[in-house]
Amino acid sequence: MITHFDVIVVGSGGAGLAAALTASVKGARVLIIEKSPLLGGTTAMSGGGTWIPCHPHQNAIGVQDSPGSALDYLRACAPEGWHNVEDPLWVSFVRSAPEMITFLEEHSPLKFGPSREPDPYAEAPGGMTFGRALSPRPLPARLLGKFRSKLRGPQYVPWLNYEEVLDTQIATQPIRYGIRFAPRMFWRAIGDRRVMGNALVIGLLRGCLDHDCEIWTETSAETLIFDSGRVTGITALRGHEILTIKAEKGVVLASGGFEWNSQMMAEYFPGIPVEWTASPSTNTGDGHRMAAAVGARLDRMDQALVYGTVPKPYENRVRGVPASEYGLPHAMVVSRHGTRFMNEKQKFDPSPFLERDAQGNPKNLPAWRIYDSQFVKKYRYMLPSNHGDAKLVKKNSLKDLASVIGIDGEALEQTAKRFSDFSKSGVDHDYGRGSSVWDRVRVSDPRQKPNPALGSIERPPFYAYPLRPSFIGTKGGPRTNTKGQVVDHDWEPIAGLYAAGNTMANPFGTKGMGGGTTIGPVLTWGFIAGKNVIQGI
Repeated sequence: MITHFDVIVVGSGGAGLAAALTASVKGARVLIIEKSPLLGGTTAMSGGGTWIPCHPHQNAIGVQDSPGSALDYLRACAPEGWHNVEDPLWVSFVRSAPEMITFLEEHSPLKFGPSREPDPYAEAPGGMTFGRALSPRPLPARLLGKFRSKLRGPQYVPWLNYEEVLDTQIATQPIRYGIRFAPRMFWRAIGDRRVMGNALVIGLLRGCLDHDCEIWTETSAETLIFDSGRVTGITALRGHEILTIKAEKGVVLASGGFEWNSQMMAEYFPGIPVEWTASPSTNTGDGHRMAAAVGARLDRMDQALVYGTVPKPYENRVRGVPASEYGLPHAMVVSRHGTRFMNEKQKFDPSPFLERDAQGNPKNLPAWRIYDSQFVKKYRYMLPSNHGDAKLVKKNSLKDLASVIGIDGEALEQTAKRFSDFSKSGVDHDYGRGSSVWDRVRVSDPRQKPNPALGSIERPPFYAYPLRPSFIGTKGGPRTNTKGQVVDHDWEPIAGLYAAGNTMANPFGTKGMGGGTTIGPVLTWGFIAGKNVIQGI
């Protein structure tokens, strides 16, 4: 059986839906195929935070931004040497991102609102103390009609928006803000008005449906059809039938990362424990495999979004939900040696989790969260709960705690005393926790003096809980150019083939430039690919 479309999009997460919507608005006949029975990919599970420099809602909060400032920031914060390759893509992102937001709001029910979240490196050249973060406004699930039952469920608080969680101190004062937000949460629940990543996917899907995109679930892409020097379609497995689907203009690969592919993870992240993976289990690197088979250059394959998480059942598996409680006062993270190895607040730089020793083994893992009774008294609702072999350990002394979790007790005592001294002075001389705008604002406690991000660990009983870094998404893949075209080993475009989202080689890599520097670029590169694929080049 041969079916014909103008554009085929592989994957229904934010990148795929943005590409499909853009191409369909421009007049293309678009097919979206999704391997899973559910739509929305990792985007649907996410908090929906969207980092967009110069976005069109900045005036509403009195912010002035510029492409030059945004590029200064990206260049200052990027890994050393990356500008030699990635700078043209950074320019393309900064130029296209605001246009993408306007486009989505004009052609779908999506509306975005600004958050006051700072850039994680606000002190860097071009950084901002707030103004670049957006999140989607709530949308009712009924907008999806018959596709409502196919919407992938959320992992987060179902009725609070991204900025309602992160622009307040709900983590530290849940009763106060729970009362404040109770009425809106009630009415959202009554109307099934979804928030965060679910709202983003609802809006994108509705836009795609309104522009006549065809959507097939439980359809896995198998191979790219490569004919006369260009990609002209795919073969796909739907049910028990192999289909040949022609794409007159081209194919956009947006099938997510490869974090559920054990063979690829062992190759590109050897020795790193892979636990509580926080994305759909269908993210098995299909786009990477297909692109490589037609000569694509794979790049940045050692890059990933890795986060400290807590376990949560999701679709009959344990998944990792990104956590922030270990950056609150009276909590710290220690390595298997009983010493700190990171600024616990800087969650957008997961390199400490991936660091290796001279033998190539994880240098700091397994790691542990450590709390004392002050934390439990102030933030009881943030304390992780037991799940499987991840159990909260409680002891009356740090040495006893260390003995149970298998780390050096004397080292843990010394680390806790040093950390407590830092907390009392308000200055972390080891890792600078609480010295940046990000540290002091995001999930901190303004009641804590002299530093809202620091609190001593000195009052028994003491608690420990494993810190298991979870892969939320790998960030390497087919190398693309500024138009979203996949390139070959000679850096020449492969005609008819595009990639976006976590399938492509991410130009920002592991290090996040802000809350939402996965979703912001995901949407933008989907938009760029969707604009260019319809030209049939």
